[in-house]
Amino acid sequence: MGLNKKEEEILKEIEMGLTKDDPKLEKAVENLTLSNFSRARISISFITFILGFFTMIGTYTIQAVFAVVGFVLMALSGYVFVTNTRSLLNAENIQEWNFKQIYKLVRNKDTSRQNK
Repeated sequence: MGLNKKEEEILKEIEMGLTKDDPKLEKAVENLTLSNFSRARISISFITFILGFFTMIGTYTIQAVFAVVGFVLMALSGYVFVTNTRSLLNAENIQEWNFKQIYKLVRNKDTSRQNK
């Protein structure tokens, strides 16, 4: 369902008002996409997973509680990684889980599929 002319004019007026009031907000909103958000969350969750892994491995003989905390950290970050990877793949219209392709998507800041 498209907008009629009056709604389009109102939307353009709002956009111009926001541009005049806060140009930084306009740039922030312009650069914020689901893909960028998912990329950041994927990277952070991967690093957190590695941190949890080393915590679990490094502390299981010293203190079992810390090893359990490391495992929980790994499980939660793995869940965040998978859900954000699925979101990124859906945003990019990709149906398959190919690690090479996922790595390229996470490293690439701007893809041709976003601009279409």
